[in-house]
Amino acid sequence: MITEDGYSKDPNIIPEGIAVTFGKDMINEQGGLKTFLAGFTWDMQQEGGYWMHKMKNRPQYDIAIVYIIIANRLAYKCFYGDHHKFNTPGYSADGVQKLIDWPGIILAGPLTKCPFKRTLKGFQGFRYTTKLF
Repeated sequence: MITEDGYSKDPNIIPEGIAVTFGKDMINEQGGLKTFLAGFTWDMQQEGGYWMHKMKNRPQYDIAIVYIIIANRLAYKCFYGDHHKFNTPGYSADGVQKLIDWPGIILAGPLTKCPFKRTLKGFQGFRYTTKLF
């Protein structure tokens, strides 16, 4: 679990949120870091703004906050909407158009920028956290 002071394996700490990493590949597919951040922050600041982020597993604890790690740095926090199975139009290996199911979470605004610089290594999936800011 990620805490204000670092990491902890104390089983008595109840998580308040999760931390997710926005991967380098996803950011590069969106046009690079500056382009991605401009679009992501604009989307999240709109009335009813949200973001769908791929995540295989559902959090087992009742959480409200999602901390976002971008480029190995704690960057933002937002609200946890729900874990959901999304359908996206795509193509099968033989070129037939179909809906592709992928699990993920809904991140809801408003987006809050981290008021300090904290380096956190990226990881796949998510990590439980206490209140980080």
